[in-house]
Amino acid sequence: MNKNWTLFLVSAALLLLSSCNENMDGRYSRQGGLYLSGLAPELNEELNTKGTLTPSEYFISVLNEDGDAAVDLQGALLENLPLSTLKAQGKALNLLAGNYSVVARTAESIPVAGFDCPVYAGEVPVTVVAGETATPGQITCKLSQCKVTIEYDDELIAGMTGPGNAKVEVTTGSPLDFSIGYANNTATPETRAGYFALPSESSSMIVTITASIDGKSLKMSKAFTGIKAAQWRQITLIPMVNPEGTATFDVKINGYVDDGELIAYSLTPVEDPIGIDPKAPTGDGGITLDFAEDCTMFNDLSNIVVPDPAVTTMDLRLVALVPNGVKKFNVHIETNNPAFQSALAVAGGADLDLINPSADAGVIFEVVPFPHGADLVNLTKVDFDLGAAQGPIYGFEGRHTFYMTVTDQKGCKKTIEVSMVIGE
Repeated sequence: MNKNWTLFLVSAALLLLSSCNENMDGRYSRQGGLYLSGLAPELNEELNTKGTLTPSEYFISVLNEDGDAAVDLQGALLENLPLSTLKAQGKALNLLAGNYSVVARTAESIPVAGFDCPVYAGEVPVTVVAGETATPGQITCKLSQCKVTIEYDDELIAGMTGPGNAKVEVTTGSPLDFSIGYANNTATPETRAGYFALPSESSSMIVTITASIDGKSLKMSKAFTGIKAAQWRQITLIPMVNPEGTATFDVKINGYVDDGELIAYSLTPVEDPIGIDPKAPTGDGGITLDFAEDCTMFNDLSNIVVPDPAVTTMDLRLVALVPNGVKKFNVHIETNNPAFQSALAVAGGADLDLINPSADAGVIFEVVPFPHGADLVNLTKVDFDLGAAQGPIYGFEGRHTFYMTVTDQKGCKKTIEVSMVIGE
């Protein structure tokens, strides 16, 4: 056998051995390609905004079956890849065979909350087959946030006598302020659209309004559920006069008037009406709320320091006296504890109608056992035994203030503050 033939056989054997080894470790049998350079994402705006958005760039991510950014066979993380760069490269990505998702987004990340910052995103599944190159299907991107705009009735704006603010919060601890400026005797509200990331598929939104009306400082708050991506929540604030003749606010969202009563509270927090109704009843009708005579553990309704239930049993019995009989009994709750805020949102919001409570309000009654139901109507004495609140509420550190507003059968009204403090 000549020398050249021997070298040929040796080379062939080495090549065959190399191929066998690579097949044994799976590199050839498990490798495929993913071609992304041909992507042309579309925008679907029919559910959310008017006008046309023209993104300057799309950012592409490839996710594995666990929802994490995939890594190609060269060790590169396939996350937020500019589509323009992929097109310029014009080649397929090398991946292990398997199931993936391709995500296109008009920004590298979604802001928690911000003005004029819409982000559109879309996702399609794709399967990479060994020895083949896969191409994902069409990606249609829709708004990945909830859009919120706030408008004010002209009459309401005309009555403003100072600056104010509308605070909107979807993710706890990350509110967005729609400020109401005031200069030259004119109120100028924020008109830009706010965009909010969704912490869950269906979230809650808390709207808190503070405003100066006819020289009086007013505050109101309301929670709304069912907040989802690709929604446009159009909030309109309008003036309203209730059956007792007292002026207050109401809220329209997406063309319907919310059924929940949105009660206005001053920051002091003694309630002041918007404007003066000459037919409105005067005085508070002698309405009082105080500790029961033999309840001596506390002496200040506005600063009830809840003791550790493992050490001391709390005695918290209150009595409301309503000489003309109860017509309405409402409670507005404010708290500096984000977990308690979330609980309120789940329970339908921070405003409770004790006479006609919603089904969701049962969550709050499990924490603070307020008396409630139609039996409260016409009562001249209402007993509150809130000692059972000690255990449940002790888990929510912070200050929790309950503004209790009683309206009697003659239309007289009084708001009384009860604050529970834990761990401060």
